[in-house]
Amino acid sequence: MQAIRMYKTGGTDVLELEQIHKPVPRVGQVLVKVKSISINFADILVRRGHYPYMPDFPATPGAECAGYIERVGPGVENFTAGQAVLVFGKPCYSSYLAVSQERIFPIPPGVDLDEAAALPVTYLAAWHMLHTMRRVRERETILLYAAAGGVGTAVLQLAKLAGARVIGLTSTDEKARFLREAGCWKVINYKTENVLSKVMDCTYGQGADLILDSVGGEGFKDNFRMLNTLGQIIWFGISGGMPRANILKAFARNPAPSHTVSVFHLFSIIQNRPLLRHSMKNLINLLAEEKIKPVIHARLSLLEAGKAHRMLEEQQNIGKIILHP
Repeated sequence: MQAIRMYKTGGTDVLELEQIHKPVPRVGQVLVKVKSISINFADILVRRGHYPYMPDFPATPGAECAGYIERVGPGVENFTAGQAVLVFGKPCYSSYLAVSQERIFPIPPGVDLDEAAALPVTYLAAWHMLHTMRRVRERETILLYAAAGGVGTAVLQLAKLAGARVIGLTSTDEKARFLREAGCWKVINYKTENVLSKVMDCTYGQGADLILDSVGGEGFKDNFRMLNTLGQIIWFGISGGMPRANILKAFARNPAPSHTVSVFHLFSIIQNRPLLRHSMKNLINLLAEEKIKPVIHARLSLLEAGKAHRMLEEQQNIGKIILHP
């Protein structure tokens, strides 16, 4: 079988395609023949050595994939050979996985495996930011960073289902056109437009009710100038580095704006097994009912993992990139 292995951190050249032995499922495990692997920006952070939870080396990247059960190990219940499943939380840049039955979810008949593989990380993050941390309401306005990315497109679809309005930030005219066609209420190209003035104009000077910031960095402080009274900022990414803002100073403005700042990390959901399984089941049902549909930007071979990483790093993608072993 083939797998991507990393022996050190660095550029895309550290992603090495190797031939290794096919694993044998142990007690409580199944052997999955992988068909679709979804990549995330977290994979890039691991490769660079900047992820908060680094694996031991040598390591295989990845956190989500879909395929078919080839064999079940002793003690496995409710799963059978030939069944289509989604795997979440297991290094998955490989053609086979031996994985605990606790980390797999059945895929209903007729669901596309590429779309299923693209579901867990981005849609779980979107779902829990909108419905667990915020409990978003109809007609609320959401300011969304990186709106054309994997999490961004998931947020847009789930926000529309909830009746909320999304102001999407993006970097190219092509992505802006896509977002408008996908139902984004307002779109702002942050490379060519003044984000602060545009947000305040389209909200009639009120600001957004919810800001979802995956960037952080120097511009994080600007969020407080674009947030409505009783509004909330959820910070969930570091593509621009750690936030640089005096939050206490922002809170102490007079009159006090009554803002909330939250931090979201998917590990908090993964550690809550009942909540994870409940929300994952909801999302799989929405996918099967065609109420959500992951946006697939490109499908590449496992050998092209480095190319896929570069596409994400250079922000070429609209939605997700899938690898096929």
